Amino acid sequence: MSRFAIRRRYAASRPFVRHPAQLELFDFVADATAVDGMRILPWRGLSVWHCELDRQSAIMRPSRPLYHCFEITARQLTAERIRTCRDVPAIARLVDRLSAARYPSGCLHDLDRVWSRAELGDLLVEATNRRTLLAMGRDQPRAKGPALDPRRLPDNRLDHLIQTHGDISVVEALRVERERRTHAAASLYLSPTGA
Repeated sequence: MSRFAIRRRYAASRPFVRHPAQLELFDFVADATAVDGMRILPWRGLSVWHCELDRQSAIMRPSRPLYHCFEITARQLTAERIRTCRDVPAIARLVDRLSAARYPSGCLHDLDRVWSRAELGDLLVEATNRRTLLAMGRDQPRAKGPALDPRRLPDNRLDHLIQTHGDISVVEALRVERERRTHAAASLYLSPTGA
């Protein structure tokens, strides 16, 4: 049996969904399951997942039950679980681990044998994006807004864009915003203080 046939046969029993909200339609068992007489622990976080993969890699030998156990444990990692992780060192280690798995290693059975290149690429992109977001201090991606919102620009950038931007309609919008700020600042200084 080829490794791809084994992968399809022993893939995690997780349905393919396009949106995380669709996962609510399915009931998942959170108890430990048995595969070929070996216990598979439920998902308890990314750092525990790393420790479990390290433990299983340390005892790896040419044994089909060990391969299946390793693959099922590795396939517990999903893009949704990467997006919800807030553990910066675990995400950094995951990026390194997935980057190393892009190329075949000399190990007996490693992550390069668990996922296809497309699946591995998707997980690597999610992990890299999550690491970048956490490094910037964000938990969620920035909400998309207008491409250029003059109200959000600092004064020095506003003046620079007025002088250098090539689109005259954008320059007019920037000038209107500068006038609004000037009038707002002037009204603060000219308002009666009551003293």
